[in-house]
Amino acid sequence: MSFNLLPSLFVLERSAFWITLFFAARACGATVALQNATATLSQAGGWNVGTVIDGVINAEVGWAVYNFSLNQAQAETAVFETSADVGFAGGSLFTFRLSQVNHNPQHTIGRFRLSVTTDSRDTFADGLANGGDVSATWTVLAPSTALATGGIQLDALSDGSILASGANPNNSVYTVTAGTTMEHITGIRLEVMEDASLPFNGPGRYPSNGNFVLSEFELDVVPVPEPSAVLLLSCAGLALVTWRMLNRRRSGRGAS
Repeated sequence: MSFNLLPSLFVLERSAFWITLFFAARACGATVALQNATATLSQAGGWNVGTVIDGVINAEVGWAVYNFSLNQAQAETAVFETSADVGFAGGSLFTFRLSQVNHNPQHTIGRFRLSVTTDSRDTFADGLANGGDVSATWTVLAPSTALATGGIQLDALSDGSILASGANPNNSVYTVTAGTTMEHITGIRLEVMEDASLPFNGPGRYPSNGNFVLSEFELDVVPVPEPSAVLLLSCAGLALVTWRMLNRRRSGRGAS
């Protein structure tokens, strides 16, 4: 099939592909069960990493990382096992949702990065909330889309991390999609990272100390369809809209 009559549609190929997958993931994604939440540090007072995979979005609990011994928050890492191997033969699209709805306002994450591993589950994620084993052969996921509620701007950086900027609302939900061709994925890593643009270098955006509270961490996955099929559907739809607009102009009718 020739697309010579619609050269401008190729400009939209990449965005149309990922936007289509994003909405497919939200509508049809299978939830990935996570277990054995493990962290390098969980804030004292019950702010345990295990609460973020309990299936409940609760404004009173979550994972926070303020270190009272150092009187500061700093970069920390959380890892989770998948309860079953994850990854489709033709590729997978992950949708991560990071809910941050703590009753204490403006405790959102400032910079973070997501990775996956296929290492054996008995070699990482020992379930400790402090000083846990987060070492594995990690592959950083390149984000395809990153969106936030409340007016926060999320930008992907060259190292695969995502940096929040702009508005600093009371709470927010981050939704990140990322594709991978890896199969038999056994674990997920969430790194919260420092950045000079954040209060006290972060890793959170709380103005008083750079802390954050992650209320819930959720993951869905869908298989990646053939790009040619997605492009064909996108082009067909755009072509139909274009044809109808041209037909209206020729008949002297304006848009309704």
